[in-house]
Amino acid sequence: MRVRWPLYNVPFIKTDFLISADTVLQGPLQASCGGCVDGLVKGYISIAGNIIIGAKAEIIGDITAKAAKVFGRVHGNITCEDIVIVHNSAHVKGDIKAKIIEVKEGAHVEGVIIKLGEENEINRNTQDDLAESAEATELVIEPVRSTDKDKDATAWF
Repeated sequence: MRVRWPLYNVPFIKTDFLISADTVLQGPLQASCGGCVDGLVKGYISIAGNIIIGAKAEIIGDITAKAAKVFGRVHGNITCEDIVIVHNSAHVKGDIKAKIIEVKEGAHVEGVIIKLGEENEINRNTQDDLAESAEATELVIEPVRSTDKDKDATAWF
C-alpha cells in the first residue's frame, strides 16, 4: 500500500513541529525551529525557522519567519527574511513582506506586497527627488475655455 502525502509535506523545509488540523491554539506561537501548522491559531506566530501553513490551517494573527509556504487562510501580515510562496489554495488578508515573493495563479491576497531589500533606499531617494522637484516647480493654473466641439465630444448624454 502506497501512502500519498499532501503537497505541502514535500521537503521544502524540515518540520520540527506540527499543529494538526483538529488543534486550536489560543495565544502566540513562538519557536526557534521550523514547523507545519494545519489547525487554527488565534495569535501571532514568531518562528526563527521556516513555516508551512497547511491547506486546512487558519491563522488569525501576524506571522514572522525565515521562510513560509502558505496553502491555507491567514488573517494577518506575513513577514519573512527570505521567501514567501502563496499557493493557489491560499487566502491571505494582510500584507506580505519578503525578499522573494511568489504568488501562484488562483491565490487570493488582500493586502500590500512589499519586496524587502533595497526598496527602503530606493523609496528614500525617490521621495527626496519628488520633494526637490515640488519645491522647484511653480504651479500655474490657467482657465480653459470650451468650444462647441469640446461639448459635443465630451457629452455623457
